[in-house]
Amino acid sequence: MDSFTCERLSSNPDNLRGVENFCNLRNGSLEHTLKDTAYAEDEANHIAYYLIKDADGNILFYFSLKCGMLYDSLDQGEQLRKLNGLFRFLVELENDSSSTVEDRQTINSILESIRTRKGLVKEDLAKISPIKKNQLLEELEKEPTDHLKRVGKTFAGIEIVHFCANDACRMLWDEFHFQQKIGAVIFWHFVVPKICEAKKLIGCQYLFLFAADLTPDELLINYYETFLGFRSSNERGTAIPFYDYACKFMYQEINGIEERRERFYRDFNPDEESV
Repeated sequence: MDSFTCERLSSNPDNLRGVENFCNLRNGSLEHTLKDTAYAEDEANHIAYYLIKDADGNILFYFSLKCGMLYDSLDQGEQLRKLNGLFRFLVELENDSSSTVEDRQTINSILESIRTRKGLVKEDLAKISPIKKNQLLEELEKEPTDHLKRVGKTFAGIEIVHFCANDACRMLWDEFHFQQKIGAVIFWHFVVPKICEAKKLIGCQYLFLFAADLTPDELLINYYETFLGFRSSNERGTAIPFYDYACKFMYQEINGIEERRERFYRDFNPDEESV
């Protein structure tokens, strides 16, 4: 493995030509990204792309990393407390002596919508007198309507955006006769050290990815779980880009990842001649 090198894509202009021979038969979009947009994205430091090369300069694999964030949703108790506060305010508004009959009817309709979790209808607000409507709107504005997502807690993370083997060089990889598959070797030998370097500079708790696996038996997802240590769980959430909507969100804690890497090496028993 010491004969392999890990090189930042835009660090060498020759890579613009080198990636033209890259091929991935399972997911053509990963191949096209590397050939079309990756160099510019890497050069601008939007996404960090890395090429894994053999001693002859053949590109065996590429992966990319960028910062991200995971979160916990507001707990159910907090949501109920906020909903209860709005409910109480509406009851007080309904019983206010200055409320008209139509105000009370409309407020009662809104209360019923809250009880049944149907949401607030704009037409209902239009029926309330201006004074009462302003009071209600002030209360509702306590619930932000901007593009910020309110969550219980956030967790710093690093996303593996791309993780892809070059099918044109599969035979070269097979000549090393490693017992482990190329993805596992690249992950533990090259990706994890980058994560360990990053955590010395910034706080990061999770490593995550979106697994593009549409197979019925979820072979790729099972592979990521078994050999790379990722898991799929609803315990944490994150924002999902449009192009990843059909993918499975998976993550693992960065804490302890060095120990897991050492365990991989202990179980790594390649042919002595191939080391």
